[in-house]
Amino acid sequence: MNFESLLQYIQTTPLTWLIVTLSSFKLGIIIYNKSNKNTLLQPIIVAYIIILTLVYITNTSYEEYFKGVEIIHFFLGAATVALALPLYKNLVYIKSLFFPIFITLFIGSFSTVIITITILWLFDANILTILSMTTKSITAPIAIITSKEIGAIPSLAIGFVIITGIIGAVFGTTIFKIIKVKNDTSQGFALGLISHGIGTAKAVEISEKAAAFSALAMGLNGIFTAILLPIILSFFK
Repeated sequence: MNFESLLQYIQTTPLTWLIVTLSSFKLGIIIYNKSNKNTLLQPIIVAYIIILTLVYITNTSYEEYFKGVEIIHFFLGAATVALALPLYKNLVYIKSLFFPIFITLFIGSFSTVIITITILWLFDANILTILSMTTKSITAPIAIITSKEIGAIPSLAIGFVIITGIIGAVFGTTIFKIIKVKNDTSQGFALGLISHGIGTAKAVEISEKAAAFSALAMGLNGIFTAILLPIILSFFK
């Protein structure tokens, strides 16, 4: 078969990228389990490497890829809602920590945006790059909407979201050991606050309580940042 014809077929068949994405993640799970759950070989990391390689080789745009996997994006919302189960089981404990949660949320959400803008501004980064990176610590569905609202590039914003999530999941537990954070609640909330869904997947491996607080942080930070970000950006402008 002609290679160019094969590429054209891959790019024009809607189910291709859906199958590639699901297969890549399944392969990632197999590799992760075979490696005794090596942090550097998490399913989502393996899947991203495979998908990004194929996207690059086939010269597929973000819009084309997203159109092919749009159904996954749709069910991502339902999957996020499913995280309410561990939240419900720990509801009483969460209520008892209302003020610490609120303070941590405010400081974490505010500081991650300010630090991002400041560092990129000092390095004279392009305004679109700065805007796109400000959504790096919120979950993908909210990041797509927020990036459009603030005039950023959604595809670039999602790239930063992925990178942030992977870094948090890979190095999070190591950092906890270095600074001696042993509490599951603190670990889970930190992972969800900074590394959103990917961090929450890692928190699930720690404990149910860590998963609950990670899901809580991910949801609250997404809402809080979506509201706070335009205000902060208007100040900087």
